[in-house]
Amino acid sequence: MCNLQEAQQSPNKNQNQKDNSAPRQSPTAAYALYLHREELRRRKIHSARTSMTKIQLTNELISKTKQNISICSNEDLQILARETLFKKNLQRHLHYRRMQLQAWMLAKRQAKNPQ
Repeated sequence: MCNLQEAQQSPNKNQNQKDNSAPRQSPTAAYALYLHREELRRRKIHSARTSMTKIQLTNELISKTKQNISICSNEDLQILARETLFKKNLQRHLHYRRMQLQAWMLAKRQAKNPQ
């Protein structure tokens, strides 16, 4: 993504800040990555949980890119657009999957209790 190290080491900003050689992840991004890895390790993978962690990770990437948008290249902006589309498509897929499961559960209940 955007080159965060160059922005942190610029001469105007570096005077008042301590030298950080590596950008740090927020605790939420690190935890979301941990959850996603754990979900992938499970024998029976729950696609909804895995998709939710993917959405959370993508949100973190999008927000970090938007914070540093002034130093982003054209390639970074194209990546941002792809990430945003990926997130929207995944959210749409989850929404339709949820609706499908609700319809299936309703049909199952109606089959059990015919009136």
